[in-house]
Amino acid sequence: MNPTDLPACINAKLARYFEQLDGEQASGVHKMVTNEVEPIVIKFVLNLVDNNQSEASRVLGINRGTLKKKIELYKL
Repeated sequence: MNPTDLPACINAKLARYFEQLDGEQASGVHKMVTNEVEPIVIKFVLNLVDNNQSEASRVLGINRGTLKKKIELYKL
């Protein structure tokens, strides 16, 4: 596994998560992953474009209103 291979990193983290459940049932995995990853991606792109929300929304492929809501949600 290449340490910069994002899918491989995510798969490894998910494998550890499921191993640590130790027999308990998993639930809400999609939301858990999204809530962990999305703010990191948004913050990275905002930094990349010097906090220009119009440009960030274009790069992210979401509309500016959605971006503003996510900035508030994640307290970015």
